[in-house]
Amino acid sequence: MRTSIFFLIIALSTASSCQLSRKTAADKAAEADMQAVYHTFTRAYKQADAAMVAGLYTEDAYYLEPNTLIIQGRDTIQANFARFLSRFSPGSGPDISFEIIERQIAPDQAYDIGYYLFNGQRSGKFIVLWQRQPDGKWLIRADGFSGLGE
Repeated sequence: MRTSIFFLIIALSTASSCQLSRKTAADKAAEADMQAVYHTFTRAYKQADAAMVAGLYTEDAYYLEPNTLIIQGRDTIQANFARFLSRFSPGSGPDISFEIIERQIAPDQAYDIGYYLFNGQRSGKFIVLWQRQPDGKWLIRADGFSGLGE
Protein backbone atom coordinates (compact mmCIF):
# COMPACT_ATOMS: atom_id res chain seq x y z
CA MET A 1 0.00 0.00 0.00
CA ARG A 2 2.80 2.44 0.91
CA THR A 3 4.58 1.66 -2.33
CA SER A 4 1.49 2.37 -4.44
CA ILE A 5 0.85 5.67 -2.60
CA PHE A 6 4.49 6.64 -3.14
CA PHE A 7 4.28 5.90 -6.87
CA LEU A 8 0.94 7.72 -7.10
CA ILE A 9 2.49 10.82 -5.51
CA ILE A 10 5.47 10.61 -7.87
CA ALA A 11 3.19 10.19 -10.88
CA LEU A 12 0.98 13.12 -9.88
CA SER A 13 3.90 15.43 -9.17
CA THR A 14 5.53 14.50 -12.47
CA ALA A 15 2.28 15.08 -14.35
CA SER A 16 1.73 18.45 -12.71
CA SER A 17 5.34 19.46 -13.42
CA CYS A 18 4.89 18.60 -17.07
CA GLN A 19 1.62 20.51 -17.15
CA LEU A 20 3.23 23.58 -15.58
CA SER A 21 6.15 23.56 -17.98
CA ARG A 22 3.93 23.47 -21.08
CA LYS A 23 3.54 27.00 -22.29
CA THR A 24 1.64 27.80 -25.41
CA ALA A 25 3.15 29.91 -28.14
CA ALA A 26 0.68 32.64 -27.13
CA ASP A 27 1.94 32.49 -23.51
CA LYS A 28 5.54 32.77 -24.68
CA ALA A 29 4.67 35.71 -26.91
CA ALA A 30 2.78 37.40 -24.05
CA GLU A 31 5.76 36.91 -21.72
CA ALA A 32 8.10 38.43 -24.30
CA ASP A 33 5.76 41.40 -24.72
CA MET A 34 5.53 41.92 -20.95
CA GLN A 35 9.31 41.73 -20.58
CA ALA A 36 9.59 44.36 -23.31
CA VAL A 37 7.25 46.61 -21.30
CA TYR A 38 9.42 46.18 -18.19
CA HIS A 39 12.50 46.96 -20.30
CA THR A 40 10.84 50.14 -21.59
CA PHE A 41 9.83 51.06 -18.02
CA THR A 42 13.46 50.70 -16.93
CA ARG A 43 14.66 52.81 -19.86
CA ALA A 44 11.99 55.46 -19.21
CA TYR A 45 13.04 55.72 -15.56
CA LYS A 46 16.67 56.14 -16.55
CA GLN A 47 15.66 58.83 -19.05
CA ALA A 48 13.32 60.44 -16.47
CA ASP A 49 10.59 60.28 -19.13
CA ALA A 50 7.15 60.26 -17.49
CA ALA A 51 5.34 60.19 -20.85
CA MET A 52 7.19 57.01 -21.83
CA VAL A 53 6.24 55.38 -18.51
CA ALA A 54 2.59 56.44 -18.82
CA GLY A 55 2.42 55.00 -22.35
CA LEU A 56 2.82 51.54 -20.81
CA TYR A 57 -0.56 51.86 -19.02
CA THR A 58 -4.09 51.55 -20.41
CA GLU A 59 -6.06 54.79 -20.82
CA ASP A 60 -8.16 53.94 -17.74
CA ALA A 61 -5.44 52.24 -15.68
CA TYR A 62 -5.23 52.30 -11.90
CA TYR A 63 -2.05 53.15 -9.99
CA LEU A 64 -1.97 52.30 -6.28
CA GLU A 65 0.76 53.95 -4.25
CA PRO A 66 1.11 53.47 -0.50
CA ASN A 67 -0.64 56.01 1.72
CA THR A 68 -2.49 57.83 -1.07
CA LEU A 69 -5.82 57.72 -2.85
CA ILE A 70 -6.13 55.54 -5.94
CA ILE A 71 -4.82 57.25 -9.07
CA GLN A 72 -6.78 56.52 -12.25
CA GLY A 73 -6.17 57.34 -15.89
CA ARG A 74 -3.07 57.52 -18.03
CA ASP A 75 -2.84 61.32 -17.87
CA THR A 76 -3.04 61.35 -14.06
CA ILE A 77 -0.50 58.52 -13.88
CA GLN A 78 1.81 60.51 -16.15
CA ALA A 79 1.49 63.59 -13.93
CA ASN A 80 2.30 61.45 -10.90
CA PHE A 81 5.44 60.00 -12.51
CA ALA A 82 6.42 63.48 -13.75
CA ARG A 83 6.42 64.76 -10.16
CA PHE A 84 8.70 61.91 -9.09
CA LEU A 85 11.01 61.93 -12.11
CA SER A 86 11.34 65.73 -12.29
CA ARG A 87 14.15 65.60 -9.74
CA PHE A 88 16.33 63.75 -12.26
CA SER A 89 17.83 65.00 -15.49
CA PRO A 90 17.46 62.82 -18.61
CA GLY A 91 19.91 59.94 -18.43
CA SER A 92 20.39 60.21 -14.67
CA GLY A 93 17.12 58.69 -13.49
CA PRO A 94 17.04 55.81 -11.04
CA ASP A 95 18.15 52.32 -12.08
CA ILE A 96 15.01 50.24 -11.61
CA SER A 97 14.55 46.59 -12.51
CA PHE A 98 11.99 43.92 -11.77
CA GLU A 99 12.12 40.40 -10.37
CA ILE A 100 9.01 38.40 -11.25
CA ILE A 101 8.08 35.81 -8.61
CA GLU A 102 4.83 34.63 -10.18
CA ARG A 103 3.13 35.21 -13.50
CA GLN A 104 -0.22 33.88 -14.65
CA ILE A 105 -1.47 34.45 -18.18
CA ALA A 106 -5.00 34.11 -19.54
CA PRO A 107 -5.95 34.99 -23.12
CA ASP A 108 -6.65 38.69 -22.47
CA GLN A 109 -5.47 39.30 -18.90
CA ALA A 110 -2.46 38.40 -16.82
CA TYR A 111 -0.79 39.29 -13.55
CA ASP A 112 2.72 39.54 -12.19
CA ILE A 113 3.79 39.49 -8.56
CA GLY A 114 7.33 40.41 -7.71
CA TYR A 115 9.93 42.78 -6.37
CA TYR A 116 11.21 46.02 -7.81
CA LEU A 117 14.90 46.73 -7.38
CA PHE A 118 16.79 50.00 -7.28
CA ASN A 119 20.47 49.63 -8.16
CA GLY A 120 20.11 45.85 -7.99
CA GLN A 121 18.75 45.81 -4.43
CA ARG A 122 15.22 44.70 -3.59
CA SER A 123 13.41 47.87 -2.56
CA GLY A 124 9.74 46.92 -2.63
CA LYS A 125 7.08 44.56 -3.87
CA PHE A 126 4.43 44.95 -6.53
CA ILE A 127 1.51 43.41 -8.34
CA VAL A 128 0.76 44.32 -11.94
CA LEU A 129 -2.44 43.41 -13.75
CA TRP A 130 -2.04 43.24 -17.50
CA GLN A 131 -4.68 43.67 -20.18
CA ARG A 132 -4.24 42.64 -23.79
CA GLN A 133 -5.40 45.37 -26.13
CA PRO A 134 -7.43 44.79 -29.32
CA ASP A 135 -4.20 45.20 -31.34
CA GLY A 136 -2.60 42.38 -29.29
CA LYS A 137 -0.33 44.69 -27.30
CA TRP A 138 -0.11 44.09 -23.53
CA LEU A 139 -0.48 47.17 -21.30
CA ILE A 140 -0.65 47.65 -17.54
CA ARG A 141 -4.25 47.87 -16.32
CA ALA A 142 -3.44 48.16 -12.60
CA ASP A 143 -0.19 48.62 -10.72
CA GLY A 144 0.15 48.50 -6.96
CA PHE A 145 3.33 48.60 -4.92
CA SER A 146 4.75 49.09 -1.46
CA GLY A 147 8.20 49.28 0.06
CA LEU A 148 9.79 46.45 1.99
CA GLY A 149 9.94 48.42 5.21
CA GLU A 150 12.86 48.68 7.56
